[in-house]
Amino acid sequence: MFGMNRRYLIALSLLCAFALGACGSAGMSQAPPVTVTNAAGNQVAALAMTTPRANAAAIRLHDGRVLICGGTATGQVGGILASAELYDPAARTFAATGSMTVPRAGQTITMLRDGRVLLTGGVKNVGFRSELASAEIYDPASGTFSATGSMSVPREGHTATLLRDGRVLVVGGSDNGTHTLDTAEVYDPSIGAFSRAGHLNQPRVAHVAALLGTGKVLIAGGGRGGMPGGYISYDTAELYNPSTRTFSPMLARMHYDRVGAAAVRLNDGRVLIVGGKSGKVMVGMRTLAGMAPLNTAEIYDPEAGVFVATGNMSAPHYLATATILNNGNVLVVGGYTIQGPAVVGMRDAEVFLTESNVFSHVGQTHVARLTNTATLLNDGEVLIAGGVNGNSLITASVEFYSPRQHQFLMVPETSASTPP
Repeated sequence: MFGMNRRYLIALSLLCAFALGACGSAGMSQAPPVTVTNAAGNQVAALAMTTPRANAAAIRLHDGRVLICGGTATGQVGGILASAELYDPAARTFAATGSMTVPRAGQTITMLRDGRVLLTGGVKNVGFRSELASAEIYDPASGTFSATGSMSVPREGHTATLLRDGRVLVVGGSDNGTHTLDTAEVYDPSIGAFSRAGHLNQPRVAHVAALLGTGKVLIAGGGRGGMPGGYISYDTAELYNPSTRTFSPMLARMHYDRVGAAAVRLNDGRVLIVGGKSGKVMVGMRTLAGMAPLNTAEIYDPEAGVFVATGNMSAPHYLATATILNNGNVLVVGGYTIQGPAVVGMRDAEVFLTESNVFSHVGQTHVARLTNTATLLNDGEVLIAGGVNGNSLITASVEFYSPRQHQFLMVPETSASTPP
């Protein structure tokens, strides 16, 4: 939807290259399969993807199936995936589909008007200067990926937003893992090419983006690397005008500087921004340098042109997913936490209630998750897939959030015909 983004290799960049914390990717590997109890009371394998994936990209296709592609299987050099798979909600099965033209993790994923899917940038390996400028198209009719025009520069940590005219705005990111970009470009699917789209007022990586009802695009937060003293994060925002191809700085500022936040446009046109990390760490009455995960959230009101604080989440969520439900509420799942020297996922989840502007805590996920995917299905459930678990292992496991039962459910691999 917004191509955000909240991805594992971006987490590595922010944690390692920008020195925001410790990271334990060197020893990362694949998690063992998860088991569940079936109707007969026996422990059996739980439904899972065909391969473990963290920092993958996922989107619901027009026919209701879910495309999940790329990501990393190990978090190590050589662990980036080119493979892709489809989840069939009718059969409750995962099956391989065609592979991408190159391995990618942290790529954006955008549904085009004609039902094809655009993938842009990301990284081809773990490490400095592994960013990609290339882009490709997935065609659900043939089940294949094909290369399309490349961006002007490599990008990771960027955003991709579908404009009202069917083109896709790509903004910011990093071109080498430390340098932050202020450039933007627009992809035109009718000609399969990118063109320049102006410059941000501030270089941004790991920001959020959302299409507004006016057709303009809100760009908010994020940060900048390669600065004296390390990395800085922003509380600023700007608006992109597709008609003039220009970015305008906003007078209104967010209540918190946020990098690695999640955002979603609500049904009433407002934009909810949740979590992330802030560089303003408060100790008593003093503000110290550092990065602290946030449990706060705020809403951008496009009519008033201001950011309004909401109730707080029950836990900090950095690099989490935010998914709008069929009832208009928003599900927030997972994120980053530190366990000893390692970066691990978290099981916390909550739902933002749009009528009251507060969060309601829901039952924890069965598997802790960081840089998982979260995709709304046609039946109203949310497919939660993959990510880094609580043991710093990359998992293939999946589970479903049921708004009706207000909890997360796992299903046996053999129960394809039985809904959770």
